Amino acid sequence: MHVDKPVLNSPFEEPARYWAYEQGQPVCKEGRRPAGYSLKARTREPQTAMLEEEFVPLEMANGSGKTVVMGMVIAWQVLNKLAASR
Repeated sequence: MHVDKPVLNSPFEEPARYWAYEQGQPVCKEGRRPAGYSLKARTREPQTAMLEEEFVPLEMANGSGKTVVMGMVIAWQVLNKLAASR
């Protein structure tokens, strides 16, 4: 599917929106895209890219340890910014 403006976020800010496909149509969603990968069905017939793939989420990245890791990354970014400004 084609979207007029595929890039939704600034490279200098935390991502706030992402494209998802629902019933074969691109939909702009708020928040961060869930971490995971897409699996294509095994078939000999041609497939349409994202429309026939199954999304498999990565649980560790999306749930259990995400808050702790993201907090550590944000703290690291702040400390590096403070150190670089000296």
